[in-house]
Amino acid sequence: MDKATNYNLPITTAAHAKLTKLDRTLIGTPDYMGIAFFWNYEYRHLLRDATPKKRKKVHDKLIAAGLSCGGRSVHHEMIVEKVCAPRTLFRKIR
Repeated sequence: MDKATNYNLPITTAAHAKLTKLDRTLIGTPDYMGIAFFWNYEYRHLLRDATPKKRKKVHDKLIAAGLSCGGRSVHHEMIVEKVCAPRTLFRKIR
């Protein structure tokens, strides 16, 4: 099974809140589930509406590249753009 599997679970709002709280503690680890927000404000438009699978993929690629999850750089931008918007133009950091 793919590490970043996208599960469609019928959960309540209370259960989602608990999963989000747990996922916040997992940011920066391989166990991050793609639920909690971890990214820099600069990438909010691409990651806020991304699926948990895409968020996890970005998160894992940032970790593998030795980058901080909440950072901002050309390297961060390249990873976010490649996963979330591979065919669109993204404002370049100067």
